[in-house]
Amino acid sequence: MANSEPITVASLFSGAGGLDIGFSENPAFEIALHLDVDETAVETLEANRGTYVDEEAVLLCEDVREFADAILEDRHEDFGVSTAIDDEIDFVIGGPPCQPFSAAARRAGGTEGTDSEEGRLFEAYVDLLHEWQPAGFLFENVSGVTSNEEDWEPIVEAFRGAGYVVEKPRTARTLNAADYGVPQHRARTFIVGVREDIDVEFHFPKPTHDEDSEGDLKSVTAGKAIADLDNDNVEAEPPYEVTSKHAHLLEDIPPGLNYSFYTEKLGHPDPVFGWRSRFSDYLYKTDPEEPVRTLKAQPGAASGPFHWENRKFTEAELKRLQSFPDDYVLTGSYADVVKQIGNSVPPQLAAVLAQSIAKQIFGREPEIDLPIVDYGPQKLPEIEPMPTGYDLNFRSRKRTSSEEYERKARERLIELGLWEPSNAREGGQSGLEQFDDGDAPTVGEEVERYGYAWGFDSYFDGERADDLDKLSETYERRFRVTSSVEKGTLNIDVDGVDQGAGEIEIHLERSNGTLLSSIGVSEITLTATNCDVDSVFYLWYLLKQDVLDRTEYEKLEDVVGHYSTTRSDYSSELTVEGIEKTPVTAALSFFSREDNCNSEMTLGDFARRSGLEPDEAVDAIEQLRQWRYEIRTPATHSTMATADGVGSKILCTYPFPDLTSTSHFDADIELTDLHEEAERVDELATKEQ
Repeated sequence: MANSEPITVASLFSGAGGLDIGFSENPAFEIALHLDVDETAVETLEANRGTYVDEEAVLLCEDVREFADAILEDRHEDFGVSTAIDDEIDFVIGGPPCQPFSAAARRAGGTEGTDSEEGRLFEAYVDLLHEWQPAGFLFENVSGVTSNEEDWEPIVEAFRGAGYVVEKPRTARTLNAADYGVPQHRARTFIVGVREDIDVEFHFPKPTHDEDSEGDLKSVTAGKAIADLDNDNVEAEPPYEVTSKHAHLLEDIPPGLNYSFYTEKLGHPDPVFGWRSRFSDYLYKTDPEEPVRTLKAQPGAASGPFHWENRKFTEAELKRLQSFPDDYVLTGSYADVVKQIGNSVPPQLAAVLAQSIAKQIFGREPEIDLPIVDYGPQKLPEIEPMPTGYDLNFRSRKRTSSEEYERKARERLIELGLWEPSNAREGGQSGLEQFDDGDAPTVGEEVERYGYAWGFDSYFDGERADDLDKLSETYERRFRVTSSVEKGTLNIDVDGVDQGAGEIEIHLERSNGTLLSSIGVSEITLTATNCDVDSVFYLWYLLKQDVLDRTEYEKLEDVVGHYSTTRSDYSSELTVEGIEKTPVTAALSFFSREDNCNSEMTLGDFARRSGLEPDEAVDAIEQLRQWRYEIRTPATHSTMATADGVGSKILCTYPFPDLTSTSHFDADIELTDLHEEAERVDELATKEQ
């Protein structure tokens, strides 16, 4: 490749294009392919064609696994790409999940590694590296993926198997976006691999801002980043209104503090919360004199960071805080924009990485204007490689002292006329850290009692209200909910309005440790009355939503750990009373036990253990799949292929349904293989009689 030719890039898991912008704005690079499975994200990329996306680039809204299979099987035309792409790709960017290759996955047993959904995404990524053999790749993932040697080694081996050199910390480090001119504290892990026949040692770039840099540039603050935007008339109303039940408390909280302002320990005379009873982003109001905290893809109703004017940030403000150019188009609703930004790599950080890659791996040093977004007069220093032993201290440096929080709280209480000297406590307490969520509350402390209602027309078409009277009576299903935390147990009581029927109880427990550490909960019990068995999906959904409202978690799988990567250390159970016992309720009770999940078994095994006939077992599995229980069979997952002489295998991943609306779960796949297996088992049983 001549130095005058562009470095051709393939972007996998492109999302809204944050990482892509950093490369497309560098004249050394040309992105020929963008691929993502999210339709809204691909619409965003298409909306920027001709500006930040090359006119000739191929944009694919496809599953990377299917794309990789087509490339490996020489079916390029299925995706509208030329076979020449195999020789043209010089560099690959993007980051699939890699947790299924961890040591925890191997210890867990069951389906692990490339047999899991996330594992196959990683496998597809590595397969494309192996097929294309680019000079290198840039891989982005959540922070912490390199922290454990047992977890790290299988990832390294996968890349080495494809022909790439990866070493930590030289080519695998966790970087903070604020250290590179982004007005946001955002810690993510990056891995750069270089093809083993290329005699290059890549080093990440030194920070350009703040104390870890060697210059005098200070971090870009949130206030400075959005100062010149014309948002004077933005009102705290939809979509920028904070709608949590505690939204009214936000106004009195000083910038830089969160719910803890309303605790006895910070001197509030009428405390609302217990100390450490919430996660650190709860009601967090951004300090305009500091970079904003991490912007999340799916924040809870009360999850900050919020604007210091007591509202959510606008789309234009969010783009600035993530370092997207002002004229970059993000399609979809406000929630879609929040999700796209929260899932993206800040373009400014991507641009610094792209420049380092161009110089070190390809010997290019193109002229490029940095920063991507002009936050005011600042001349970035020359981007220099970071020596292997270079210390990055952003985690400890960004922790705020307890004295600083006490000072902010005291000053605000004085302004409000609520401060009394007697409110001051003797001694200090741990500060609320920028990156850590802090300790759990004392087990036994009641955190808070909730009361609300939900109405649903279908699984993901629902509405929450403060009271049942505020819900339309036309909803197919309505539920009245009360919940509280007491003595280490989250109790959720549900009344199925106008349903009649019986009682369903769901129980989750972690005997050694806590399920929800931020609120000191080791058990969750949901008791539903006046509910029929068809309510089971909705009951799990209500449980999930209550957990999300109280904690930092974004999905129920995060609470118990991924089925293929975490050793099971929790138990689960679902019981029914006053509801007719049928093969379906038997199967439901069976798969609601954690110890019956993440374990392959034959149809005959399942039928025998649940006390069902084979044909009853298949019908029950089909019904549970309609309720979105992910019970895998050879018809749904090729990795569950029938073993000779053994029979069709099945596996239930979790003791609860798939509760994510954007997942690829297909409840209507015909289980022909299991019906045939049931007939075979019946025939064998008849012959043995």
